[in-house]
Amino acid sequence: MIPRLTLASNFRWSFVGNLVHAGCQWGMVAVLARLGTAEEVGKMVLGAAITAPIMALTMLQLRNVQATDAREQYHFADYLGLRMVTTVIAMALIAVSAATSDISVSTFWVVLIVGMTKSSDGLNDLVRGLFQQEERMDFAGISLALRGAGGLLSMILAYLASGSIVVALSAAMIVRFLMNAAYDAPYASRLLSQKYRASTQGESNDWSLLTPRFTTRVMLGLTWTALPLGIVMALVSLQTSLPRYALSGYGGEKELGIFGLLAYPLVAGTMVTGALGQSASPRLAKYFLNDRAAYCRLLGKMALISLGLGLASILVAAALGRPVLTLIYGAEYADYQKEFVIIAVAGAVQLIASPFGYAMTAARAFRMQAVIVTFSCLATAAASLWLVPERGIAGASIAVVVTGACMLAGFAAGVAIQLRRPVAHVPSENQTADQKDATRVD
Repeated sequence: MIPRLTLASNFRWSFVGNLVHAGCQWGMVAVLARLGTAEEVGKMVLGAAITAPIMALTMLQLRNVQATDAREQYHFADYLGLRMVTTVIAMALIAVSAATSDISVSTFWVVLIVGMTKSSDGLNDLVRGLFQQEERMDFAGISLALRGAGGLLSMILAYLASGSIVVALSAAMIVRFLMNAAYDAPYASRLLSQKYRASTQGESNDWSLLTPRFTTRVMLGLTWTALPLGIVMALVSLQTSLPRYALSGYGGEKELGIFGLLAYPLVAGTMVTGALGQSASPRLAKYFLNDRAAYCRLLGKMALISLGLGLASILVAAALGRPVLTLIYGAEYADYQKEFVIIAVAGAVQLIASPFGYAMTAARAFRMQAVIVTFSCLATAAASLWLVPERGIAGASIAVVVTGACMLAGFAAGVAIQLRRPVAHVPSENQTADQKDATRVD
């Protein structure tokens, strides 16, 4: 029997895993900045900017839908089947988008490789959703750490051997894909065997449970449920990319690369707060259905932790920004301390907004999130078009502050509205299989 961990243990494992993964991801761009050029970093940033909105939409955020599926409406095989279909669609869209964009051949291949890497991460994402739902974030944390470390090491070795960013990113992609089979699949099989076959030992692996299921009616129902959240995350991703698109158009790959390096700590910070949100999401979902007071208490703790992290990041950027930039990226980046501090402020606001976003997801308020993020995305677009042409990297940094402020205001208001909803009954964990089938949505 594989027991569930406590919330504190889940958070610790998730925090460490996300921290190591974020550090390794940051290490990849830092190594590229040291060994390569700002233009190469710009290609990598542009690749992420092109692929991210497409992947965010087609992935439908199935992990969060799965992790907060307190009524267990869908089987893991349903989520896996839909994820495989949407991944194929995503890669086709990315290929078309790259082919029709005004980019160089090498940038085209970077975009495709980044897309394939995100596709591999999409399969890992769904398995981590299973770990999250079963409150075994130790498995998820170790998986993230291994993928991050393996990707970083393989990229460094490949770049030193070839001097090519395409070869380096390809090596990292292959290693991350192999991690899916070597680590994630066995543990996923064990958990599914225990969950669906009532294994008392939790040691037997029923590999058939990892077989995707392509039932049209179920896939359409799951798509309809998850689509609003997929739209939300696509808009969030687009919102993140808008200042980068503006910089690419008005400044070029070098300025884009510099901004990407300055802004990458935002990604690291989001991953850290993501650890907290991922650990707490299953319980937030149950509390929202059964205990609103506990829901508010847990959300309050998450918000306070995020506030502390945000304030600490601002202080570090203000006091140590120049030496940190020089140490990590090189002396040529030290002149951008002001922009680094502005981005730290943006990151702090986004850190505080993050728990409220997870709280809305736990309340299954997917459509309301779509409305909030749509207005926030429009505000970011306006700020980018207004500020970037005149102020360049500083203008893009201010646009990111606008993004965080809009998200925080919208999500906080959304949670307040959701708390007025009546409390619904959720089936208990001891409910019989027949009773659970009666509540299943096919």
